[in-house]
Amino acid sequence: MKNLQKKHYYLIGAWFIANLLQSIFTGLHSDESYYWMYSENLAWGYFDHPPMAALFIHLGHLIFPGELGVRLFPILLSTTTFALILNELNEKEDLLFLSVFILSFPLVHTHIAGFLAIPDVPLLFFTLLFLILYRKFLQQPGTRLSILLAVVIAAMIYSKYHAFLVVGFTVLSNLKLFRNKYFWLTVSLSILLLMPHAWWQIENGFPTFKYHLIERAKPFRLKYITDNLLNQLLMAGPITGILVFWKLSRFKIKNDFDRALVFNILGFYIALFLLSFKNRIEAHWAAAVIPMLMLVTYPLIKADVKIKRWFKRLALPVIVLMLLYRVYLALDVIPNAGYTKITFYNREAHALEIKEMAQGKKVGFFDNYAAASNYIFYTGDSAVLLSTPTYRFCQYDLWDDEKYAEGETVFAIQSKHLDPPNLTRMATGQMKGFIEIEKFQSLKGVGITPQIKHSNGEYQFEITLQNTNKRTVYTEHVSKPVLCLMQNQEEIASVPLSDSSASHQIAANGKATLRITLPENKLNRNYPITFYTRTKENIRGEIASLNLK
Repeated sequence: MKNLQKKHYYLIGAWFIANLLQSIFTGLHSDESYYWMYSENLAWGYFDHPPMAALFIHLGHLIFPGELGVRLFPILLSTTTFALILNELNEKEDLLFLSVFILSFPLVHTHIAGFLAIPDVPLLFFTLLFLILYRKFLQQPGTRLSILLAVVIAAMIYSKYHAFLVVGFTVLSNLKLFRNKYFWLTVSLSILLLMPHAWWQIENGFPTFKYHLIERAKPFRLKYITDNLLNQLLMAGPITGILVFWKLSRFKIKNDFDRALVFNILGFYIALFLLSFKNRIEAHWAAAVIPMLMLVTYPLIKADVKIKRWFKRLALPVIVLMLLYRVYLALDVIPNAGYTKITFYNREAHALEIKEMAQGKKVGFFDNYAAASNYIFYTGDSAVLLSTPTYRFCQYDLWDDEKYAEGETVFAIQSKHLDPPNLTRMATGQMKGFIEIEKFQSLKGVGITPQIKHSNGEYQFEITLQNTNKRTVYTEHVSKPVLCLMQNQEEIASVPLSDSSASHQIAANGKATLRITLPENKLNRNYPITFYTRTKENIRGEIASLNLK
């Protein structure tokens, strides 16, 4: 980092210490505990994300226990990212304004150069390395740079799939690359390095892509579009974002590297805008281009004396508030207000109080994979995720975690929105209820294969149930298992599994058949039918879908 001087390293050191202290005193975010669960089960892929974050969490947790271990390597990476940004901005005179400029971007405090153990941290680190190497590649392509680029591209994609956009927009900005033999060397090596992850996706039925591209899709809502536009403005600076985007509009492309930066920035914002027509866009999804936005706009803002002065005036109060908020997050002695720090607040105390309430029983959590992960992290005990039919799929659906509670009494926690009994105010300030599930029986592993016939104004369904487990599934059971049909998130029919051809039990690797007849006026041909099994407590088993058209 040839552009860094001693004063830069003082700033980098202070930032590292601040993140280190924050990681020690701040409870794990709900997502961090989920990614920690990844790290306890290392694989080439996971339901929501590639494996890079899990690997770094695993390595850190081998060195230190607790939150510091989870966050150790992400903090080292994020601090290096911070140093790379300083180096690329190449400011040797006005270190105060440089600091103000960087810290005015909220995601610097969290996803880019912050303390959280999340996939964005390695993504941003490797994205900056990619940009630096790409700039060198443009000047003097060669075998060595091609190999380094391939390794970094693979590392980017192993971090988070947003990397595909960075690579894609970079190539789109410079189509001459297709005539460069070293470009094809990079492509070939990148594909080779990504083969283990591709094979994992194939073996598991492409769960990540199905979830992100299909299952997350929602009906059009204008709110998704307006929220995304506002959030992207805020992520460029809650007040100063307007100045940043104004200067972006003034940027003049001088070379292929500049074009790559602009293509990425505009490409990300356009892609997120289009996606907002079918989905709710998270504000941090554009994190990968924030450093690019800095590289493009910093020289222009610095050179404009009037804008620079106003930028500093507007940004400083916001930075102070963001730093105070970070202190507020770290100190559980300061009570949580509303939802301002609910995902960090009293997480250990909350897990321990649930363990005490369970009084030695197995513990389960309805529709909350993060709460299950949090409980496991802070107590060291196992827990089971209990998903209702409409709850999203997640990594727990790929694990056979429910066997931990099989045949046992389960103390199951339910959030307030599920209207549970025994509502209790927890250490986090949230209201939670609980039930006890007698002789828990999982319906996971009982595959569903539906067939349909239509005649005389009726739909006749024949459903084959295949027990792929190594254990018997009892159709006559205290949990009263049923097979259900749903359309448009509404259950329209249910039949007890005891009415199947296996009236008492489905043996390991055994089959059973159920028949259901419904009048055609009870079904809407415009929606697929979802078939699923569930218990009387509304805990789902497997799911299958069928189109009527």
